[in-house]
Amino acid sequence: MLRPNWLLAFLVAALATPAGADVYKWTDAQGKVHYGDQPPSSTTPMPFHLQTTQATEVRAEEARRQQADQAARKRLEQEKAREAANKQRAASEEEALLKAENCQRGRGNLEMLQRANMRLTTVDARGQSHALDAAARQVEMERANRMISENCAN
Repeated sequence: MLRPNWLLAFLVAALATPAGADVYKWTDAQGKVHYGDQPPSSTTPMPFHLQTTQATEVRAEEARRQQADQAARKRLEQEKAREAANKQRAASEEEALLKAENCQRGRGNLEMLQRANMRLTTVDARGQSHALDAAARQVEMERANRMISENCAN
């Protein structure tokens, strides 16, 4: 991560000045801030305590990092919530589609079972077909009605 130029200026100033030397801060007529070990003759300099300023800058940088981390965590949580909502929506849409298919299938089966003049057969696990008698037809009609009531909206 790139650090601002002023932080670099502070570090250079800290390394360039001997320990215990005074550092002055002043603003020129154009509004530019200057730092130096000699006070300017034209303005009234403010004593600048490098160690105090560095500690303040370190605390400020830590606070900025914490805010950035907190913002990143919040974005991650929001993204996870969006993904969960999208998954839920997709699951709901898929379930609605399956219910619609089952509804159509149940209505088709019931319509076929209600035709009295039609002979119906079923195929068992061995592949042999068996004719449906009246009792078996009634059981299948009840099953189709259950399928319709569970899957159809109306």
